[in-house]
Amino acid sequence: MRTIKTYANGRFYDTLKKRYMSKDQLVALIDKKEAIKIIMHNTGSDVTQSVLKKMSAGATSKKESMLNIDNLRKWVSDQVDRRIAKAIELISLPTKGQINRLAADIEILAKQVDGLQHRLVKTKPPVEPPQPDPAETVGQQVQQAAK
Repeated sequence: MRTIKTYANGRFYDTLKKRYMSKDQLVALIDKKEAIKIIMHNTGSDVTQSVLKKMSAGATSKKESMLNIDNLRKWVSDQVDRRIAKAIELISLPTKGQINRLAADIEILAKQVDGLQHRLVKTKPPVEPPQPDPAETVGQQVQQAAK
């Protein structure tokens, strides 16, 4: 039986080959159905079953999540939504309520301008075209007749 020591930082040490091994290498040993015993380095307690459960659950869920297109679509959608929300927050676009209030204020101001223009037209006397001097008109008529 092969003894593997595990450490608090998650590393594994193969006592037979006298070297550290990765989780993938440990999974490969499990897949080969090799007899192994995993013990905690500091206490010496047997943690084989708990580590095997974690490894098999992690491997299954990892394979399923990698193969599941729906999970990938949801993840991409969530990432895009999160980034769009962040961009909108940074841009500080006005809300629909703010736009409606602004439109109402513009309408009120337009009515006030119309009222002021109407009052201005009422108070101004009408502008009449200048009347020609009768003496000048007679002189001009004589000159034109002489030509």
